[in-house]
Amino acid sequence: MKPVLLFLLLLSCNTFIFGQETTEKVNDGDILYSGISYGFNFPGGDLADRYGRNLQFSLFSQHITKSDYFYGVDFTFLFGDNVKEDVLANFRTKEGYFLGSGGLGTEVFLRQRGLTLTGNFGKIFLLSKNSRSGIKAGIGAGVMQHNLRFLDDNNAVAQIGGDLRKGYDRLTRGFTLRQTIGYQLLSKNRRMNFALDFVFLQGFTKEVRKINFDTGLPTNQNRLDLGFGIQLSWILPFYLNSKETIYY
Repeated sequence: MKPVLLFLLLLSCNTFIFGQETTEKVNDGDILYSGISYGFNFPGGDLADRYGRNLQFSLFSQHITKSDYFYGVDFTFLFGDNVKEDVLANFRTKEGYFLGSGGLGTEVFLRQRGLTLTGNFGKIFLLSKNSRSGIKAGIGAGVMQHNLRFLDDNNAVAQIGGDLRKGYDRLTRGFTLRQTIGYQLLSKNRRMNFALDFVFLQGFTKEVRKINFDTGLPTNQNRLDLGFGIQLSWILPFYLNSKETIYY
């Protein structure tokens, strides 16, 4: 019986040691992170009358608390080549060209440019108590701006030269609201960190210029510029005061 008892004792010790070596890190402290995101946006409201779908590139920084609330700032740059409002139609020939300073036909391309700068607050709803990944929902507020950009590589069209462009660029600015909902993954080994979000924008804006040269009319009308987009973000996290929990 003694050899059997000795074997059972050694087996129990080995099982205990193996259990001690099975560890899992739970990042339960505060997290600071920054990142970049890329996506596309569909305009709505008054914005859809002027532009089509556009692309967006963002830089952001956020702080996640132990309770999985987050707050931070987001800067998004909007750009696109689908412009519906041809503010230079009066200067085009029947063929769609412009007469340059040398009397030769030239082209001017219209592009959309814009930005948003917002402060954001929200909550991450964890899918597991042993993970910091989950469904993310947030709200924010800040500033929206958008305008037309003219691509005249040869600077051959005098009507939009220098400060004259300001009479046609439709510069628009105002207060904006922002909502996001999506999924955020912060892996336990800290190697895969990304988020996929749906983004909603409501801009309460006005045109900045006093008058539009192509219409001769004032530009101070109120606007409601809407946007709906999807973006994929890459995250670089820094874990603060995280603890290591050992499971047996």
